[in-house]
Amino acid sequence: MAHRQRTSKRGGRRRIFPRYPLQSIRFRRIAAIGLLFLITVAAMQFAVRVRLSAATAYRFPLDPIQREKVQDDIRQIFPPYVVWRWILPFTAVKAGYYEIKPTETCFEVWNRLRKGIQTPIRFYLRPQRTPRDLAVFLGRILVHDSSTWLKTFSQVPWENYGLNSQTWMLLFLPDVYETYWTISPLRLIERMKENYDRFWNEERRKKAESLGLTPVEVGILASIVEHESYRVSERPLIAGVYLNRLRLGMPLQADPTIIYAIGDFSINRVTHKMLEIDSPYNTYKRRGLPPGPIGMPSIESIEAVLHYTPSPYLYFCARPDGSGYHDFSETYEQHLIKARSYQKALNRWLAQKR
Repeated sequence: MAHRQRTSKRGGRRRIFPRYPLQSIRFRRIAAIGLLFLITVAAMQFAVRVRLSAATAYRFPLDPIQREKVQDDIRQIFPPYVVWRWILPFTAVKAGYYEIKPTETCFEVWNRLRKGIQTPIRFYLRPQRTPRDLAVFLGRILVHDSSTWLKTFSQVPWENYGLNSQTWMLLFLPDVYETYWTISPLRLIERMKENYDRFWNEERRKKAESLGLTPVEVGILASIVEHESYRVSERPLIAGVYLNRLRLGMPLQADPTIIYAIGDFSINRVTHKMLEIDSPYNTYKRRGLPPGPIGMPSIESIEAVLHYTPSPYLYFCARPDGSGYHDFSETYEQHLIKARSYQKALNRWLAQKR
């Protein structure tokens, strides 16, 4: 359709101006406003924050059906007008541990879930007494359950790590670790080996060699020292007593090894009958170190062996005052006097406990 024209003369020239209908101008204005609105809404989709007042952790398990339940929980922290709330049910969220902070936008959270960008977790691996205890602990901290960990422990070729079926727990040094919640058992074992090799550096290996022990043997002795006293300050002196016995060829006669052989860790008193148990962990009947640790020794106990306190002592006995400390003796006669005093105190304590 041809436009009506109007002309004007300026400087002898004629200029032609097209006349637009009023409807066309309004349409362009509405279109510009609509486009600006769409741009604003789209920008808001990327800027809206999640509805949280504090950082909240979400665990997406390995089972896809259980993951869907967690997805429904996360949808609730997305406002209804945010597109990511409606996209989330159709997003293949990867298993993992995700800590969501109030400062994060809905898009950032959705994008992390989509890509599986987990939040690392930190945990302190406490000394555990048995493989089952270790499996239960890891099953509580990480995604795989205790049965998976136990199965892995029984199938790993520990000889490849310089250990065997009785010493492999020494690989798990009690320490603070940072890892992903979904780490595989084999990968965690590799991490433990890396940490184990860093700990047993050249200096510590030479120190163990000066004692006539290997790192594994130091770990075995440290596990006994660990369960002889919870008083860390006297563990070097206890370690020195056991090293004296090893040098003289005396039996270690360590009560914690008897308790380990029996498998009842609630025992308060080791009886003469218990000392007759037929076990490689019976250090009353067998000389030298047992074939493996009686639990995971702490780093403090390992250091107590490596940096033991020299002394002439060959015996020690718990003090009767219940302080957790021990009295040390050079001769068996001195030891018997102190042991009788402790036994009387223990009898009174057990009687009150009944």
